[in-house]
Amino acid sequence: MNVEGHRGPLTAAAIVLAVGLLLAMAGGSEPAPSDGLHAIAHAHEPADAAPEADVLPAVASPPPAPEPVLAISKGSLDPGETISTALRRFEIDWLVIHHIDRGMLPVFDFRHARPGDRFEVALDEDGQLVRFDYERSALERYVLTRVGEEFAAERIEPDIRITQSRIAGVVNGSLYEAVAALGESTDLAADFADVFAWDVDFSRSVQPGDEFTILYERKHLVTDDGSEVYIGPGAILAARYVNAGRTFEAYRFEAGEGEQAETGYYRSDGSSVERQFLRAPLKYRRISSRYSPNRLHPILKIRRPHLGIDYAAPRGTPVWSVANGKVIFRGVQGGFGKLIKVRHANGFVTYYGHLSRFAKSLTVGSRIQQKQVIGFVGSTGLSTGPHLDFRLKQNGRYVNPATLDTPPARPIPAAQMASFQVARAELAQQLDPVPMVAATTDTTTAPLP
Repeated sequence: MNVEGHRGPLTAAAIVLAVGLLLAMAGGSEPAPSDGLHAIAHAHEPADAAPEADVLPAVASPPPAPEPVLAISKGSLDPGETISTALRRFEIDWLVIHHIDRGMLPVFDFRHARPGDRFEVALDEDGQLVRFDYERSALERYVLTRVGEEFAAERIEPDIRITQSRIAGVVNGSLYEAVAALGESTDLAADFADVFAWDVDFSRSVQPGDEFTILYERKHLVTDDGSEVYIGPGAILAARYVNAGRTFEAYRFEAGEGEQAETGYYRSDGSSVERQFLRAPLKYRRISSRYSPNRLHPILKIRRPHLGIDYAAPRGTPVWSVANGKVIFRGVQGGFGKLIKVRHANGFVTYYGHLSRFAKSLTVGSRIQQKQVIGFVGSTGLSTGPHLDFRLKQNGRYVNPATLDTPPARPIPAAQMASFQVARAELAQQLDPVPMVAATTDTTTAPLP
């Protein structure tokens, strides 16, 4: 084997490399090596490579806290149920029911609960109350929430948008039918009847061809998504009723100042539409017996005076006082059954007989306001069915309530007459726009303006 032949090229390469190193050490520039050596140098030691940065190991972020698991129970009150019995249907613990009853008391008393009220209960994994939601209507809702070891109750105020509208019509049957024919709730008819309750008895005095015009508010519930839902009529702003050729008008206005300010309805001359006595003490279906000096008694079958008015109405219908006064009797008296007597100014006393029950907290000596509920329609005593026997005495003698004419309430104060006339003129203009839109109970409903 010829070793010398192999050493020649290696020796030459070594000599060239050594010379280059010596020149570099002497401060000279690095000689350009052969292409092969240059490629090897760059492959193993890059001249411009930056030092590697320290790399920290990745740390995993903690997982998010799990959402609390809540047990939700939803329901509504059935007829005859209390909130306790309704919640027990869902096997809600008695302690939770106690927290709900006590916690809600500052904003709502469950003694006023009624069938159809809806509720929702949220319990944590330990069965502890987290939230209780109670809804009576789209406008009345209450929420009880746990805050630490305590509970906070609040009434949720709905977002309501108010608009104004006007309807006008002719009565062929009843006022309620005429309003319904215009596409509006009969609640508006009831409110309209209340405005003129001192002038017109809408259960017996309505005549075919009577005309009505109503300027009123319409309430719209703004939902969570921003849409609006019409939920019913609001306050009546101005109204007119033409009954058998007689015209009655009323305009809503706040009279008085400060704590004495009170919103009411007034005629064009500033006099109040209200009087000492209301025309009727309840909302009734019909008059089953009128004031008469000689009536055949339906049970005793003998003729004797009937010195009052019998109003037929469903059992449980609220009965209110026709005027401010003081309770002088509350109990059972002969054929009247359960009876309430109220003394009023100017020597008047009113009687409310055949009641099923009395209003709570009402006692002899209680002072009551006009249209305050004092009892409920029943059929106690000598009675053939649920109705109210209403009677009126003046200075100890019975008088016919249907023909009694009493003085009006206080008028607009003189200092506010100018303001009232400006407000009245504006409402009157809106009450009678041109052209007038009218409808009857047997025609197609016209669109509301």
